[in-house]
Amino acid sequence: MRQMIFKKEKLIAFDLDGTLLDSADDLVLSLNILLEEEKQKNIPRKEVNSLIGSGALAMIKKAYKINANNEKVNWIKLKDRFLEIYKSCYTKNTKLYPYTIETLKFLTKNKFKLILVSNKPEYYVYKILNYFNITSFFKAISGGDTFPYRKPDSRHLTDTIKKAKIENYDCIFVGDSINDALCAKNSKSKLILLEHGYSNENIKSMEADFVCADLKEFCNIISNLKI
Repeated sequence: MRQMIFKKEKLIAFDLDGTLLDSADDLVLSLNILLEEEKQKNIPRKEVNSLIGSGALAMIKKAYKINANNEKVNWIKLKDRFLEIYKSCYTKNTKLYPYTIETLKFLTKNKFKLILVSNKPEYYVYKILNYFNITSFFKAISGGDTFPYRKPDSRHLTDTIKKAKIENYDCIFVGDSINDALCAKNSKSKLILLEHGYSNENIKSMEADFVCADLKEFCNIISNLKI
């Protein structure tokens, strides 16, 4: 019997916050409203890189640690209240990074399959993608609560790929943080990191295949990358 040879799909997985979406101002705004309600000190905007990337609960816990508060806290109650606040302002100051739309159009035109893998709650992922009218670019979308695990667990990526029904592929993961880097490496994906994001660590030390200043440079690299 003649063996069938399949051409691998060209797959790119994107993180959301800090990669395609500049959401820091609204996250800090919501967090500070919560902290004021709880009689905690506000978090300055400059602290954002140490807070964002692992989900709402982790962000709140880090904020309390910065405030040096050691009292017993009902974290679930605080997370629920934060998400309630965030629901009222998640698009107030949030915007797509420059060249996001052009990037998604370029990749789609050049036969790349796109998925989105975020640690943000799935509800907000869809709301924001719909708000900016970019949902249709992605074959599958997952948030931090879509599966029982999230980045840096590589299953968050691989199960989103399964959700897209893509089986034979070469994957590039595009993100801005250590969670993205570990997720890519543990899934044996290529890794591209963007400097315009929220990493509190030096992304040049994360052994990415490429580090880009922005999405325009990313497109230039993809144009010359053999995959």
